[in-house]
Amino acid sequence: MGNTRSCKDCAIFSRLENFMKLKDNFKSYTIVFIVGILAGVVCRLSDFFPYEDLWSLSSIATLYGFWIASVTVTTFFSSSNIGAAVNSFLYMFGMTLSFYGLKYILGFFFAQFDNDGRFQTDLFILYSVLSVACGVGSFILYFWNRDHVLNSILYALPASGLLAEGVGCLIILINNHMLLAQTLFDFAFALLFGCLFLKRAKNKALYMVTMAAVTALVFFIIYKPFLLTAF
Repeated sequence: MGNTRSCKDCAIFSRLENFMKLKDNFKSYTIVFIVGILAGVVCRLSDFFPYEDLWSLSSIATLYGFWIASVTVTTFFSSSNIGAAVNSFLYMFGMTLSFYGLKYILGFFFAQFDNDGRFQTDLFILYSVLSVACGVGSFILYFWNRDHVLNSILYALPASGLLAEGVGCLIILINNHMLLAQTLFDFAFALLFGCLFLKRAKNKALYMVTMAAVTALVFFIIYKPFLLTAF
């Protein structure tokens, strides 16, 4: 009985995944770009919330968790390596474009966004380059669909990055009573990706070892130094 229900659940999920697949065509790319623009608008408007409070809702676009989750979801629903790269780039570039474009517009009306009438060209270029990097990362991640033991390593990477940031945010939450929203976001998506990709990994042991090693590596190389200097 349990196996029958499990098979039905897998079939339903498979149909849902196929329905949401992003096609490698102009229409699909346009939709992804528009969604990226909307995401950038939401992230910029979150700056109206205070950063140094318990929830710190304005942190959503300043930390890497949202970017990791976005690239992972985009890659997961893409139809090819090239499609994954293009989709991730367009999503992230659309987000970058609206994020800094809206800041420039809001700067004329709200003091907290004041930029002396200047567009933040340096940051816009920086995150545009990072958008290209996200596209390259997505192209590589899509190889997790290959029936090869190395897919276990690729599947472990997104959850590892989110766990590393989640641990860092948890430390800040405990010590400074900040970043509750980002902490919950990171751990929730780490759990979602961790469980989903564990089922797909060809070598479960390699998957778990990779997740533990990469989580520790990213935390001590990236997040721990950041915590010591920023808080």
